[in-house]
Amino acid sequence: MKVKNFDLFSGVGGFRLALKNVAEKFDIKSKCVGYSEIDKFARKTYESNFKIKKDEIVLKDIKNTTEVPSDKNEIDAKELKKMDDRIDQEITDFNILFAGFPCQSFSLMGDQKGFRDTRGTLFFDIERVISAKKPEFILLENVRGLQNHDGGETFKVIKDILRKRLGYSIKWWVLNSSDYGVPQTRRRLFILGFKKQKRSKELKGKPEEIDLKETENPTVWHLLEKDVGDKYYLSEKIKKTILSNGSGGFKAKSEINQSIARPLCATMHKMHRACQDNYYSDPYIYGDYDRNKNQIILNNEYDGSRIRRITPLEAFRFQGFPDEFVKNARKAGVSDTQMYRQAGNTVSVPVVEKILFKVFSETNLIGDILG
Repeated sequence: MKVKNFDLFSGVGGFRLALKNVAEKFDIKSKCVGYSEIDKFARKTYESNFKIKKDEIVLKDIKNTTEVPSDKNEIDAKELKKMDDRIDQEITDFNILFAGFPCQSFSLMGDQKGFRDTRGTLFFDIERVISAKKPEFILLENVRGLQNHDGGETFKVIKDILRKRLGYSIKWWVLNSSDYGVPQTRRRLFILGFKKQKRSKELKGKPEEIDLKETENPTVWHLLEKDVGDKYYLSEKIKKTILSNGSGGFKAKSEINQSIARPLCATMHKMHRACQDNYYSDPYIYGDYDRNKNQIILNNEYDGSRIRRITPLEAFRFQGFPDEFVKNARKAGVSDTQMYRQAGNTVSVPVVEKILFKVFSETNLIGDILG
């Protein structure tokens, strides 16, 4: 038997890659029964890196599967059952659901026993897939601000739906990528859900953190390419804007050569100021690492005015992806702009690996799945 997953709002497949890596550590086989991703460029990167078998379901816009008739202002239990049956027939059975989804407000109308509080939001699609397929385990990812979004009401609705409407026991953590082997400050909310009520209680505390200084890549410097094209270097004209501390009502200190990267964002291809995006000078890039001090010794033989943005390959490295991932995407014709967007949107693979390792180690989830 295999551990089977469905990749909802898959992006480039960070969850899928993490499951594959962890399953190998436990000497079990994993299989992705299908994925859903609306962005055609992300699908191209995804399919260039995973062997999509003939029986694997590829859904572009999940709303084509979870849609509700537009003339329905209300929907009763019988109609919801029809929806579940339709979804159940369209998506192959699986044990684990992964979903990273944008943060949206819900319309808190009525008594919240119907579907109006989520309809029109992307969480509605997650809700319907869970309702129809009832996987043993779900792992959702979102920005940490979801907890306080709309005064906390958005997160309250999500928790109530998962617990009361869908019957899952849940646990959630805000985890920082830099605590799990990735030299990037990236705090994300992870929501775990178990079909068996006792499973979430078996998890004690967050996944064990890793001292970044003791890892293979304790700083960004360890992940930077040494020789890249001139197109990644800032022109004198744009450098003034990038390095400025803002203007008008926006003021923030712009700094380069951050050894722990700032959070990657989906719009980094636009090159924001150095208070938001990551830029590095040649003296830093060609410097040396002092392990005792855990810092980079600048090499001033190089021109300090030569400053560049990170490359797509580096961006994916900052998220814990192997180099082959980017190489495959390039061969498939994915542009730098699209890869910047994808790297900014994806999950940090090592963080998901730590979550899955903890769940597989401390609960009997695998036993439930494999029987």
